[in-house]
Amino acid sequence: MKEAKQELETALELNPLALEGSAYTSLGALYYQVPGWPIGFGDEDKAGWHLQRALAINPEGIDSLYFWGDYLHEQGRDDEARQALENALLAPPREGRELADSGRRGEIRQLLAELE
Repeated sequence: MKEAKQELETALELNPLALEGSAYTSLGALYYQVPGWPIGFGDEDKAGWHLQRALAINPEGIDSLYFWGDYLHEQGRDDEARQALENALLAPPREGRELADSGRRGEIRQLLAELE
């Protein structure tokens, strides 16, 4: 995880807008999914900052919306999470990423079902 974090930080230094801000999305996800100190580097505030930055770059992206929704759910903000996830289902398809989009939509539906 630490190596992935370093690689994502390097990617952001090189081009933060690459792949519509995907490095922000991935780094934000790491920050809220990895345990905090002393075990790991997890940090809820940094997670939120990175995920919001990803949304600023790609407000209609399936990944940025999904991970924002998942983060909100982890924070106990389920109404906001539901809205983000419903918006994620409306995300435009990505050319060449049909299989990935299909899988992500399945994850979104599963998380929405948990929120019911």
